[in-house]
Amino acid sequence: MSNRILGQFDSDFLTIMDDTMELTRQAFETKNKWAFAVDGSGRAGLEALMSNIISKGDKVLVPVLGRFGNLGIELAQRAGGEVITM
Repeated sequence: MSNRILGQFDSDFLTIMDDTMELTRQAFETKNKWAFAVDGSGRAGLEALMSNIISKGDKVLVPVLGRFGNLGIELAQRAGGEVITM
C-alpha cells in the first residue's frame, strides 16, 4: 500500500494496459485492437455480453430459472430484444 498510485495516463500504466490487452487478444483469439478486461461482478459480465450481442428487435429465448432468469429478461429487454420466456 505504500506504492505510488498509477494514473490512467502514466507511462507505466499504459505499458501494463498494452500488455494486458495483448494477452486478452491472445486468450480470445481476436485481432481487435481494443480488446480489454473489465473488472466487475457476474452481473456486469452478463450485461456486457447481452448488450453486445442483442440488437433491437432480436428475439431472445430466456429460460426463467429464478434470479438469473429474471435478470436475463431485464438485460435482454434493456438491450432492445424481444424476450420469449420458457
